Amino acid sequence: MAEREAEVRSRRGDELGLALLGSACEGCAGGCRGRCNLFAAGDDGVFHVVVEDAAAFAPGQRLRLSIDDEALRRAAWRGYGVALAGLLLGAVVGHGLGRLLGGPADLFALAGLVLGTFLAARFSKPTLPEPRVERAGSVFPPESSRSDRP
Repeated sequence: MAEREAEVRSRRGDELGLALLGSACEGCAGGCRGRCNLFAAGDDGVFHVVVEDAAAFAPGQRLRLSIDDEALRRAAWRGYGVALAGLLLGAVVGHGLGRLLGGPADLFALAGLVLGTFLAARFSKPTLPEPRVERAGSVFPPESSRSDRP
């Protein structure tokens, strides 16, 4: 489960503006070490999230954001798997069409590959899963005692 601590900076309607604490997620199986944009702040340096009970959170309150691994796998499939399927299906359809029409099958396969990938990526444009918001009083894993220092 990818988790990140945050602090409430602002509240507008059902949207919270959060300052992300720390430099990377904790407990993520993805292994990106904070290089992903899962909890990416906007141009204003604030991470915006919509919650049903935004009025229950006060500015300055610490929160924990989390996204379960299953939701991350589904997002990866939508982002990468569907585009790969479009690439393969487009190449097969293009090659078959080239052979059926008696034209250069490899050229048709290439055109089908490009068109299939483009269409699949266009229609499966990935959306990141919404994080679950918990108060900082929840149970958290203990802080790591590892150090980067020699």
